Amino acid sequence: MTYTKSTLSRRYGFTLVELLVVISIIAVLASLGFAGFNMAIQKAKKTSAKAAISSLVQACNDYYEDESQLPLNEGATADQERISDNELMSVLVGLESAREENPTGTTYFKYKKASGKGQTKYDGLDRNKSRAQLYGPWKNRQENDRFYRLMMDYDFDEEIDEPSNMGNETQFGQRVLVYHLGKDGEAGPGKNQDNVYSYKER
Repeated sequence: MTYTKSTLSRRYGFTLVELLVVISIIAVLASLGFAGFNMAIQKAKKTSAKAAISSLVQACNDYYEDESQLPLNEGATADQERISDNELMSVLVGLESAREENPTGTTYFKYKKASGKGQTKYDGLDRNKSRAQLYGPWKNRQENDRFYRLMMDYDFDEEIDEPSNMGNETQFGQRVLVYHLGKDGEAGPGKNQDNVYSYKER
């Protein structure tokens, strides 16, 4: 019996076009996966910020119930903004250095330990015997952008105006409004989508 060679030769491997198509498909799938992963990370950070904000509101309200005033109230006659730096947080965590504001040394605020080192700490409370500062979950370049911001109702009229760059709406029936400026550390038209608030936006 005679065997004839097939006129169709077997082809192995991919052509350049097929290879480019496969690479393009992989690139698209990878970018979709990365976008989804990034969205999940940002959602988790917002959840963390909301937990800290809720704890801050509760701490300020508990302080008010005990002291009949809000933290750092002395000399304030109108609503003012504070940040979660050492001046405020030393009062809320009951440090010895804040005995004038918190005579009993009561711990009104507890939270998880901050991540990071030195000047790059974020997402938690950085506390030692002489200092306490609360940072948001984003690694903002400027330390000031990592702090939470609090609008205090120092005139006790249960009306607090939002900062003008946040919308300038009046919030009623609250002693304190707390917010964080998110990943970009900015507020204003087109920049508020990553911000987190203790109150409902209008």
